[in-house]
Amino acid sequence: MLNSIRETRAVKDGLHNIILEIPEKDYLTFYETISEENAHDILKQYLNYHQDDAVPSDVRIEHNKNAHTVNIYANLHYLGNEKTEPKYYTDDAMDE
Repeated sequence: MLNSIRETRAVKDGLHNIILEIPEKDYLTFYETISEENAHDILKQYLNYHQDDAVPSDVRIEHNKNAHTVNIYANLHYLGNEKTEPKYYTDDAMDE
């Protein structure tokens, strides 16, 4: 699933924003419900997969039924973060 996510980032007034767009069928393969808890889980895995040290906040999730996508929106904070240990994946972490 992590390889099927489309990412959009922007910076405004020093605040980094991220949008993850996930195909509905891929999301529903791993999660039964669309919830903020699942959004946090996916975002954490996505950032770890890309070895990104950002600390997310204001995470929200929306289901666009017309486009058949699940979108995760968050702010990313980089200043004052501790360097995290990189996690290495041999393959896409969520593909089965």
